[in-house]
Amino acid sequence: MIPADGEGDRLPGKNTMVVQLLDEPVNLYDTVILAGCAPALSLWARAAERWHPHLRVHWILDNSMTALHRLRRGEVHLAGMHMYDSQTGEYNTPFVRSIIKDATTVLINLGIWEEGMLTQPHNPLGLKSIADLAQPGVTIANREAGSGSRQVLERSLQEANIPFTAVKGFDHILHGHLEVAQAVATGKVTSGISTVSVAAAFGLGFIPLQQSRYDLAVLQPYLDEAPVQKLLGTLGHRRVLSQLEAIGGYNTSQTGEVVATIEAITGNS
Repeated sequence: MIPADGEGDRLPGKNTMVVQLLDEPVNLYDTVILAGCAPALSLWARAAERWHPHLRVHWILDNSMTALHRLRRGEVHLAGMHMYDSQTGEYNTPFVRSIIKDATTVLINLGIWEEGMLTQPHNPLGLKSIADLAQPGVTIANREAGSGSRQVLERSLQEANIPFTAVKGFDHILHGHLEVAQAVATGKVTSGISTVSVAAAFGLGFIPLQQSRYDLAVLQPYLDEAPVQKLLGTLGHRRVLSQLEAIGGYNTSQTGEVVATIEAITGNS
């Protein structure tokens, strides 16, 4: 049911609301809600629905931290993330530990992908490294706070001792890998941070910066739910693996494996 006008019409003098039935019934018990930024999530979702006709996978395009907060609030079953903690040298686990404290969370690997700088076709400005983003005439599109791509950019600039203010467009924010790639492809900006698979999809050049582990965070109780089991059960299927490899830039050697279990913090901890 949904409210009749989007928010609902209250009956005069009564603590009730008029609602309108949806035209088509939706079986929420066969639905998995998935949040994350990897375009491959959509391919995986559609493949799983073909193998399980009654399964529905709803994908929400979110950066890593937003997806993780959604998981904490119970809004999604799975949160995709690719965040690196320089203090521990670990991917994803420290961020889960700091945000989700009252439930055990499992990390399942989707793949290891290559992240780096997108360039326009044939790289007309001859960009070679992160330091070149500070050259005159170079502009970038950045990602919003909480995204793994922004984290890669900031860490790479810091390692090269380049202040953020030296990069034109550092405050030019776009949301999602595809928006950044579109901006580069249309010449609105010179570069931006994304993955080699996105670069290939848009016919762009690519300068690698690092390999990142992309994991799916799921609360342990959700693993007992049939729709989640159906979806995760397809992750190691050879067709899914071949799709990930076909779009480029994905190392699938750990795909489908549990790479970490982060225990809930109890009152006695």
